[in-house]
Amino acid sequence: MQRGWLTGTLVLSVAFQAALVVLPHGARHVESVGLLSVTAWAMFHFLRRARELTGAQRRWRMLSVAALGLWALALAGNEIGLLLGASLEVRMCVLAALAQAGLACAVIPLLVVPGFRLTRSSTTRMVLDGIAVGLSLASLAWAALFGVDPRVDVNAPGALALITLSGSLLVLLSAAVPIFFGRSPNGPTSLGSFAGGIALLACGAVAAGFAALAGSPAPEIAAGGALFLGTALIGRAALLPLPTFVRRAPWEYPSTLAQALPYLVLLALAAIAGVHQLLVRQINLVLVGMLFVLAVSVLTRQFVSLKRNARLADELTRQRAQLAYQAFHDPLTGLANRALFAEKLESALSGTPSVLLIDLDAFKAVNDTRGHAAGDQLLVTVARRLRSSVGNGDTVARMGGDEFAVLLPSGVDPRDIASTILDRVARPVTLGEATVGLRVSVGVATARPGVSADSVLRDADLALYRAKSEGKNRYRVADRELADRALERFRLEEEFRDAIDRDEFELSYRPLVELASERVVGAEAVVRWCHRSRGPLERFEFEDAAVAVGLLSALDRRILAAVCADASRWPGVTVTIPVGAACVADPSVVSAVASCLDGLSPDAIELAVPESALVADGATLERPLHGLAALGVRLGVADFGAGPIELPALRALPIRTLTLHHSLTVDPTLTRAVIDLAQTLGLRAVVSGVESRTRLRDCGATLASLGPSLSAEAFAHLTVFRTDSVA
Repeated sequence: MQRGWLTGTLVLSVAFQAALVVLPHGARHVESVGLLSVTAWAMFHFLRRARELTGAQRRWRMLSVAALGLWALALAGNEIGLLLGASLEVRMCVLAALAQAGLACAVIPLLVVPGFRLTRSSTTRMVLDGIAVGLSLASLAWAALFGVDPRVDVNAPGALALITLSGSLLVLLSAAVPIFFGRSPNGPTSLGSFAGGIALLACGAVAAGFAALAGSPAPEIAAGGALFLGTALIGRAALLPLPTFVRRAPWEYPSTLAQALPYLVLLALAAIAGVHQLLVRQINLVLVGMLFVLAVSVLTRQFVSLKRNARLADELTRQRAQLAYQAFHDPLTGLANRALFAEKLESALSGTPSVLLIDLDAFKAVNDTRGHAAGDQLLVTVARRLRSSVGNGDTVARMGGDEFAVLLPSGVDPRDIASTILDRVARPVTLGEATVGLRVSVGVATARPGVSADSVLRDADLALYRAKSEGKNRYRVADRELADRALERFRLEEEFRDAIDRDEFELSYRPLVELASERVVGAEAVVRWCHRSRGPLERFEFEDAAVAVGLLSALDRRILAAVCADASRWPGVTVTIPVGAACVADPSVVSAVASCLDGLSPDAIELAVPESALVADGATLERPLHGLAALGVRLGVADFGAGPIELPALRALPIRTLTLHHSLTVDPTLTRAVIDLAQTLGLRAVVSGVESRTRLRDCGATLASLGPSLSAEAFAHLTVFRTDSVA
């Protein structure tokens, strides 16, 4: 469609030019009528499109209408002057004045076209490049016509007006030519048609003017086709709608040719001046002046470009610094991140630096109950307190989550810094309208000569683990014993994987005795790992290793299936099975237990969850516990009294049995108080670890696990007799 339109317009322009050549006597009138017709056609389309649009798009088209209107007035004024017999000087003055006003109006739409955002620097460079190109073309015309062609009479009537009109070419090209070279990814499709049209108009008008100065009887013949085609291209711009821009794209010079444009025209003007000197053999002040002005404009543009390059270099430097900062700092707290901390620790290993790992106690509870915004506020507060607890040269980093680290240089006692951190950091924090307590645990490790950064961090992590396991809110220093114990734990974890595959576990049952009747009413399932080199290991000895490798839940499922198979032969007996938090939290735990029961009465088994699991993951375990209770399975709490469980939270769970932690059985008075509490809550209380019946009676116990654990066959035999023989 566009190619056909352009072909038709070119054919019309050639036909128009041919008509001017064929009709030399009526060429002036034919030119005026033809140009007025195509100008009226272009104005019509611009006005029609302007009514359909609003805002910047409408203003752009109305400015184009104003430019076309002034051009039409110039043409009409020249035709009227011809009909009235006005002199050439009068007609050229009127034509020049109106045409220059029209060209000025045409430049404005180029500079304010919707979709371009011209910065001050871009505008300055565009104008300077336009001046350079215009001076080059004007000097070429001057040298070719005034300097070489003897027929050109600069004193002819209307010469001044025509020369002034040619100067408008500078203003026009200052906007049009650079836009031809510059590109924007969001550039409007009608821009090239509009700029090309006004450029053809200006060049055609100047060519016709110089033809008149050269004594041509019909100067219209020289440029009538160009004027016709230029006006048609402007009208075509109205038919190509400008796209709608969400963001105004900045206009820049992308090509090498555009960057070299002012220097190329400077060389061209110098060449023109040189050729002119060879032909005329005298100094032409006009050409020298043009060359001087052009040199000034190019140097000015170079200065603008240098300033822009310097600004871009500064901006690039700032961006690089910002990226480097972001790559090595935590965005929330502004502290160094793990990567920067590791780099600084590696550099400090030439001496004996110390590393402190700090972990917030119960941070997860703050996030869960008060939201992540409160958690972030807490982390920022901790970061600020840590900075104030160490020296200016010490490195404080956030390693991730709620874990922080401090790097101390050689010669600084890490114990003093750890004590200061516990004193300053572990203080209440105000989060919104509430105040929460804050406790931290600290692990300390000092580098030994020849060790790696990973080794120092591992030792500090082990010390942190020890501080948390010993009650939290304290610091512990890594030593050789701690490292050896950690190595043993790591070995145990690897050996546990093999033990699961080889089924190296033994299941036995410890009788649960009703003291009033001396009868066996239940059993506690006891699982031991038959380690090949260490001998039998109790559950508490390998439970941490099983949790670390993520296999405790698999072991619990295996034990559950074995217990259900054994319990089916013991009617009236409830077997208590210890299970970990991971097993209970599994979404499929209810269906798995139902599958294991396989016809067995649900109250034949009782799942005992450690109190520590209820404290740490009570919200997570609540739903599966209620699901198991709905299935009919009994539920209990193992090692009750080992942790700070809240009684309201305990009452909200479907718990039936409390198995007392051995620490509560040391003092009979304390044991009785806990048993009374359990009975008040409607729960069974089971005492474990006390073999003396006298002590059991003194503390008011009604149920106790007594004697050694037995195999399934031995326990089945025991259930049919009284328990007097249970030692």
